[in-house]
Amino acid sequence: MELTCTGFGDMLHDKERNQKYFAALRSTIARMHSDGREVHVLDIGTGTGILSMMALSAGADTVTACEAFMPMANCAERIFEANGFGDKVRLVKKRSTEMRIGEDMPRKANLLVAELLDTELIGEGAISIYNHAHNELLTDDVICIPAKANCYAQVVQSPLAAQWNTMKIIADLDGNILLKPSKDVLECKGDAAVHDVQLSQLGPEHFRALTKPMEIFEFDFNKKTNRSIRRRKILEVTALQPGSTDIVFYWWDIKMEPNDELTLSCAPYWAHPEKESNDVIPWRDHWMQAIYYIPKSLHVSGKGEKFVLNCNHDEYSLWFDVQKALNATESSVPRHACTCNLHLAYPRSRIGQLNQAVRNKRYLNYLEQNLSKESQLLCLGDGCVLGLAAAKMGVASVILCENHVFSKRFMESIVDSNKLENVHLLKNIYEIEEPKLKEITHIFAEPYFFTSILPWDNLQFGLLLHKILNKLPATVNISPHSAKIFAVPVQFTDLHKIRTPVGQCEGFDLRHFDRMIEQARKLLTDHQIEAQPLWEYPCKALAKPQELLNVVFRNFNEEKTGNGTIEIESAGSCNGIALWVEWNLDGASNPKSLISTGPVQPIIPGNFIKWDMFVRQGVQIFEKSYQVVNEKSNIQWRLLFKPTANKIHLHFDVKA
Repeated sequence: MELTCTGFGDMLHDKERNQKYFAALRSTIARMHSDGREVHVLDIGTGTGILSMMALSAGADTVTACEAFMPMANCAERIFEANGFGDKVRLVKKRSTEMRIGEDMPRKANLLVAELLDTELIGEGAISIYNHAHNELLTDDVICIPAKANCYAQVVQSPLAAQWNTMKIIADLDGNILLKPSKDVLECKGDAAVHDVQLSQLGPEHFRALTKPMEIFEFDFNKKTNRSIRRRKILEVTALQPGSTDIVFYWWDIKMEPNDELTLSCAPYWAHPEKESNDVIPWRDHWMQAIYYIPKSLHVSGKGEKFVLNCNHDEYSLWFDVQKALNATESSVPRHACTCNLHLAYPRSRIGQLNQAVRNKRYLNYLEQNLSKESQLLCLGDGCVLGLAAAKMGVASVILCENHVFSKRFMESIVDSNKLENVHLLKNIYEIEEPKLKEITHIFAEPYFFTSILPWDNLQFGLLLHKILNKLPATVNISPHSAKIFAVPVQFTDLHKIRTPVGQCEGFDLRHFDRMIEQARKLLTDHQIEAQPLWEYPCKALAKPQELLNVVFRNFNEEKTGNGTIEIESAGSCNGIALWVEWNLDGASNPKSLISTGPVQPIIPGNFIKWDMFVRQGVQIFEKSYQVVNEKSNIQWRLLFKPTANKIHLHFDVKA
């Protein structure tokens, strides 16, 4: 499962990363040899073994590599053999923190090469791993590659990103308030957890920079000191313009050698050191950028106004806060945590979805047109906040099923704070007595389920509905009325690299790695389609979208098969299929009755697609790219829908 769903290959397609690691190894080993020193290398977390092979090719005297993930360790062993390094690398199949000198290594290493970093830099335990290595496995004069890391922060205002962090007011079509966030939500400081994002896909219209990027922490990997488990840095900053300190953008760079000549930056496009010399900055998905949410935003009234940014980190994570003045920061700022249950219950995308104005307006339009004071509403799904909005419209009663403890607590707080007296929160549909089911006039869902990953996983709404349908009145109104699945062939700019076979990397044969991934994916055919937030991954449409499936929920239990052909209308390199669901609230053809989880603008073949930023779409990424030609190439597809198992099997075949 991990091999199938994790894009390990993305790192191996990162040319800048590979070339700079190799260059640093060559120059460092040459320099150590010129100083008369033998070079004994330790490679922590060797993965495919690429860094160990680089070290040996650069002239290292000995190399010890460790890898605890057994499938990767066994793969590295085969790769070493295939490249002629089988008897030259000492491979230890355990964690570095479990290694002992004299048992796993004959001597301490004087050159450490490792890639232990993530988007947050320290989220994979780099601090403790480096500390252990310095104490137990490395010489006092060790050289580390990379040598150090610098972390950067930029305070910005972003109404878009703020939607991912808290509940906003929900109003009816006339602007009258239906639901207000509870006191718990308003007073909650939110969740300090990192929100990793491809920041370069945020356009200038999505945020206002209130500060310049600032260096906040340095991690010197060559030293035992200066890597405390917990640190704080206070910065007095000057505002570039007025605004609200909603969030902090965060990224880091690494210096590959102590002389700082080789730098690898993960900065977004506007802050990247190579933005002037490169039209396209290096793309990577293993090291992205991050958003951190400020517990309570501070309003900055004008350019030149000063405020304080409080930066903190512990062993695994970072967090931030802002204050008006330095004297407000005398005590340390603890890592904040959710106290309102909203952030504990829902992912960022779902919180953003709850605040999506166009989506909410269409749901509320349906509710206003179809409900009356006599309506008895049953909501199916998790966290159906708009069901609570219906309660405020004055219906007779609203029943919601909430089995998730944090979601139930959040919904209860909204019910209490908005004084909703006609709402009944139950654990599941089986708690509804049959006489009550016969009184239900409307079934409603957004729909959303905690267990859903792919867009069509929310079709389990139909499964729940049919467990009770024969007990409901024949005239019961069901919304959504139906759902359609659409597909479009695309040319990804970069995302396909997470699944593209590596073959050769910096002159080393990694085909054993490719075969391992291929075999794993063949064993888990249900995971060929994955969920991705496509707004972060640019792609061009190569055809118009095509409908693959139409499910009417009143007839949900009908098994369906389908097949068809999508004709290519724009030449390009087809490396994937994008898929999404379109919900029809009432069965009408009116666009205002449709809720799409896909594009937010009509798709034009040959143009980039603009995707919904608050949901993940389904993606089939091909292991190879197909050069397709307008009006000559096509995509043939087959579909099998098994409603009782809530399974959809899809197969795509590119005819280039």
